[in-house]
Amino acid sequence: MCSGLLLVAMDNTILNVALPAIATALRPGATGLLWIVDLYSLVVAGLLVTAGTASDRLGRKRFFLAGMVLFGVASVVAAFAGSTEALLASRVLRGIGGAMIMPATLSIIRAVFADERERAFAIGIWTSTAAAGAAIGPIVAGAMLERFWWGSVFLTSLPIIVLAVALTIVYVPESRDPAPGRFDPLSVVLSMGAVVGVVYGIKELAGHGSAGAAAVLVAGLVLGVVFVRRQNRLDSPLLDLSLFRARRFTAATLSVLLSFFGFFGVVFFLTQYFQAFEGFGPLATGLWLLPLALASLVASPLTGTIVRRLGTRVALSGSFGLIAVSISLFTMLGGSADRLVIVIGFIGMGVGASIAATAGAQAIMTSVAPHRAGGAAAIQETSFELGAGLGVAILGSVMAARLGGRTIAEAGKAAFFDGLATAAGVSAAVMLVTAVLAALWLPSRDAEHV
Repeated sequence: MCSGLLLVAMDNTILNVALPAIATALRPGATGLLWIVDLYSLVVAGLLVTAGTASDRLGRKRFFLAGMVLFGVASVVAAFAGSTEALLASRVLRGIGGAMIMPATLSIIRAVFADERERAFAIGIWTSTAAAGAAIGPIVAGAMLERFWWGSVFLTSLPIIVLAVALTIVYVPESRDPAPGRFDPLSVVLSMGAVVGVVYGIKELAGHGSAGAAAVLVAGLVLGVVFVRRQNRLDSPLLDLSLFRARRFTAATLSVLLSFFGFFGVVFFLTQYFQAFEGFGPLATGLWLLPLALASLVASPLTGTIVRRLGTRVALSGSFGLIAVSISLFTMLGGSADRLVIVIGFIGMGVGASIAATAGAQAIMTSVAPHRAGGAAAIQETSFELGAGLGVAILGSVMAARLGGRTIAEAGKAAFFDGLATAAGVSAAVMLVTAVLAALWLPSRDAEHV
């Protein structure tokens, strides 16, 4: 299951490193390049809810295997794409495959590990795999691009897919909802339109601030309202919104969203800093992200023990407090100790965000009965996508306002640090408020599943 998540987590970071070579080879233009980047995440975000619920109905093992095979086919298409259109088609296929893989990984873990401690440890490893994949992607892509053509970065997934498919067939049992109820196609359309509209609208507003982007965002929100109203009327809803009546489930979902809000927003800009002002290439930039991955690899598997001893409330409020302190360190950049501050901040962020995300995922998956695992996993994954998108979009808007419309390279190092300090201050404040709310809102004792 972790191998599937590793592929999905590596995808966007691998692509970001390969973009300059792709631009030179295919000449997609500015708009085409933007769609090459965004199309995958939009397809994934739009299909997560549907894919998670469908895996409950049709079988999670079957869905995972189909998603892995589709992801592999798309990788080959991308590697040998001779045009922008072919590469865009591969991004759609990879997005569909990724949406099938992501909820299935977590829902299978929920179904297979009946023991609470084993399940908590497994989810911790699962969470650390996501952080590791995001950090490993640039390193793998940088190493491949130094020796081979740009398409080779997509072929790195094939050995993992072959091994994962073989092991899944042998070791993973099938599981599904024994009484799924009636399927509602209109709910699928509404959920896709709502999520894609919101995610795309936020990204475009952050990048361009156009009236068209605002209209797309509003349309997504309207479709979301219609979707919610329809789910509340259906006997067999696509997404069981009654889950949100439990404070623990709702708080856990928000925790996943907000932990990635702070994490991805700051990491995005520091990645730009390494390349624009330190002169690092893709490989060196990826190596500088290793403290994040290593901190996550250590912290995530320990989260289950932390939650058992301290409870979800203390674990979440404490982890968000650590994220706030770590991000606040980046407001002090601009001196001789910048690299040391960045490493310390990365380690603190990696530990805090991993504990928050893992505790949130554990709370989400243990708050629901096993037959609802796919839908719950889809909610968790959608929170991840929205949190990452909101982090880059909102903090990007703050950064852009401070830079006065100039790009990072044009603004200069001093202006960049000034903008980063403001963005980091906003992010740290959000994390601190979240820590306080978690301490006040979450129940003192963890509840049983709903």
